Amino acid sequence: MRRAVLTLAAVVLLVEALVVGLIGLVLGFAASRQHMVMGGIASSRIALASWVGQGSLAVFLLVCAVVVAVTAGRPQVRLFVRVLLVLCAVLNGVLMALMLALSGWPAFCLLAVVTGVLVLVLVYERPSPVPAAEPVAAGNAVAEPPIPLE
Repeated sequence: MRRAVLTLAAVVLLVEALVVGLIGLVLGFAASRQHMVMGGIASSRIALASWVGQGSLAVFLLVCAVVVAVTAGRPQVRLFVRVLLVLCAVLNGVLMALMLALSGWPAFCLLAVVTGVLVLVLVYERPSPVPAAEPVAAGNAVAEPPIPLE
């Protein structure tokens, strides 16, 4: 079950990275074909900003997908992966708010599903608590007083 949840998260992040990259590519080409200036900024610079911004977001999501896929084969999720997934979930939450304001409910719902999968991975993969020390039997050993921390 653990491997299935992590694999699902990796696939969802991979698809999201591909969609974000494709949208950035299309928006960049659309902006580059315009012949206007917005606030003193040429359309070629707007296209470049779209390619760089969406491209870097797609690369970040792709890195997250690869890290989660590699983690699926390991016995325990490391702290670095958990921090990366929290960052990715927060990013998706911000994108959800933007998509609701700019694109409407369908885009919001799709990002809500992606964020839900990330939160599922974070909740499902809780770090195991440190096992408690076994109590010392009365006749086997002498208990030492604890060392004070300074």
